[in-house]
Amino acid sequence: MPALVKKGSALEPAAMLGKEKVLLIAGRWSRPTFHSYDLRTKKFRTLGTAPKWTDCSACFELRSVATSETRIVWTVGVYRSEPWNAGKRHVELWTMPRSGGDMKLVTWLTGHDELPMDDELSIAGDDAVWRGGSHAYRVPLGGGPAQRLSVAERKAPEFPGLESLATQCGREWCVGMVPSRRYALTELAVLRKDGSDRRKVVAAYGKPLMNDRFGLFGGPYIGDVYDGDNPGPQPVLYDRCTDTTARIGGLLKEDPGYEMRTGGETAAAPDEPILYWTSPDRKSWTVLDLSRIPDSPCQGGSVSTE
Repeated sequence: MPALVKKGSALEPAAMLGKEKVLLIAGRWSRPTFHSYDLRTKKFRTLGTAPKWTDCSACFELRSVATSETRIVWTVGVYRSEPWNAGKRHVELWTMPRSGGDMKLVTWLTGHDELPMDDELSIAGDDAVWRGGSHAYRVPLGGGPAQRLSVAERKAPEFPGLESLATQCGREWCVGMVPSRRYALTELAVLRKDGSDRRKVVAAYGKPLMNDRFGLFGGPYIGDVYDGDNPGPQPVLYDRCTDTTARIGGLLKEDPGYEMRTGGETAAAPDEPILYWTSPDRKSWTVLDLSRIPDSPCQGGSVSTE
């Protein structure tokens, strides 16, 4: 799909709006416009644009996006140039109808000068659920007070034979780093939180599995092979249900590396992950909708290599 609209604004995929439509965002860093792109007809439809006051540097920076059958919600880092504000930023929650319409502020999520590094957003029924830093809220999208949620410490279990500080967990599954060995390819371990169903993946590093199934991992290497002049190892996509991996991502012309992003970084519900990368000339996107991959392998029981 194209990476630019006719006026030249850069587009970035955010989420799927059905099997044939993708949510694309232009101007993620300042006064964004949301578009729906039809994969079959190759046509755009503008869904909405942020208010005029957001058209300034750092005033309205998109953080996370989530979609439901009726709504699009997102968080933004906001700076308003009031004389008393002194440049401090905060996080807000916004929403609009999935079919398009006015963008509306739902509520502030943090106070001034609070901009957590992490930002997790999802939709549960008629509510948005957001977690960031020491904050966690369930917010009714139709109006009403936000409910503060407990913020449990997310300390990953320690497993024998893995580097404890590098282990990260999702709902039921964890990803850990196997200590490197001389003259051997780097490896990760994927296993349940109780330590069972452990299997090794030839890769370098990775975050928790998307939807507890797919892992986007760094490509494996032996020692320090990246010298800045040649491409680094190509990323790999891992499927826990089939215990298989495949190389993925696009190589850029001007950079010695591969382009690869996940919908979870700027958008998409965790149960509907997308992966996307640009063409070498940055004129188009390739989008992989992981929700289309059949889940029948997962229903037949666990696959284990050990």
